[in-house]
Amino acid sequence: MLDSAISCDVDTLASIYKGYGLRRPGGYTYAEFRMGLENFCRFLEPFGIKATLFMVGEDFLQAQNIPYIKAVVAEGHEIANHTHTHAQGFRLLSPAEKEAEVAGMEEICEQVTGKRPVGFRAPGWNISNDALPILKRRGYLYDSSVFPSLLNPFLKFLHWRSMSGRSGGDRTTLGHLRYMLAPTQPYRTADNSLGRYGNDSFIEFPVTVTPVLRLPFFATFLLETGLELFKVCYQMLRALGWPIQYQFHLSDFVDYSHPELEDQVPKGNGVYVPRALRTPLKTKQELFGRALDTIASDYTFTTLENWAHRMLGRMV
Repeated sequence: MLDSAISCDVDTLASIYKGYGLRRPGGYTYAEFRMGLENFCRFLEPFGIKATLFMVGEDFLQAQNIPYIKAVVAEGHEIANHTHTHAQGFRLLSPAEKEAEVAGMEEICEQVTGKRPVGFRAPGWNISNDALPILKRRGYLYDSSVFPSLLNPFLKFLHWRSMSGRSGGDRTTLGHLRYMLAPTQPYRTADNSLGRYGNDSFIEFPVTVTPVLRLPFFATFLLETGLELFKVCYQMLRALGWPIQYQFHLSDFVDYSHPELEDQVPKGNGVYVPRALRTPLKTKQELFGRALDTIASDYTFTTLENWAHRMLGRMV
C-alpha cells in the first residue's frame, strides 16, 4: 500500500470574505463551522481515516465552536495552523506580520486543545520563503503550501479577475510563480527555500499534482472537472507509485441551501462564488465518496504530522 493523507482547510465564509457580501451583521454563523466539521468527520468514519485539519485562529475565539474543535481532537484528527485571521495575502505580509499570524493561531489552539500545532498551510497556498525561518524557529515540522502546478499563471489570473471587487492581498494567491516547478512529492526543504529539495529537518507536503502536466489533484479540481478526469489523473499517480495528499475545504461538506446559511453566500459585487457553495451537499458527498473509495483501494492514510515524523526518521 502507498502513502496518503487527507487534509481539510477549515475556513468559513466569514474568514474568507471578511463580511464582504454577507448579509448577516458580523458575517459569522456557527451552523457552517459545526455542519462542515461534523459532516467531514462522519464522511471519513467508514474509511477509518484520521485527517489533518488546517484551522483559523479566530474560529477558536467563538465559544460555540469549542465543543466541535475538542471533539475532532478526541477522535484522533490533527489540528494544524491556517493563520489567525485567514490572511489571503500572507505572502505579502512583513516577517513580523507573518509571525503574528502564525503565533496567534498556535497560542489559542494550545489554550483550547492543550497542544500546539506542528504543521502550517497559508490561505490560498499563498506563501513565500521568508516564512520558513519563522516556522522552524517556532518548532514546526512541516508546511503544506507549495502548489507545484504548471497551471499557476492561469489560476492566478482567474483568481485576480474573479476577486475584482476586492483590493490588496485578497486578489493574490498560490505563492511565488517559481513554486510551479517545485518538487511534486513530499520532501525535505533546502535551508532557505520551501520550493527546493534539501537536507533540512523540515518537510514540505506540496499540493498533489499529476506527472508531466502537473494538473492539480484535490477536491476543488474534482468538483470543477468531474470524475472521469479524476480517474485518469489517479491512474497516472498510482502507476508511478506517487504518494497522495488529497485536500478538501470546509465548504465541501456544508449545505449552503440550509436556512441558517442561504443568506450567507456572497452575491454580486465582483466576487466569485466557488462551485462548492453552489452544489448540493448530497451531490458533493457522493462524488467525494467515489473518489475516496478509489484512493483507499491502493493507499493507506495517516496524518501529516505522523508522515512528517516518519520522513524525519522519528518513531510515531
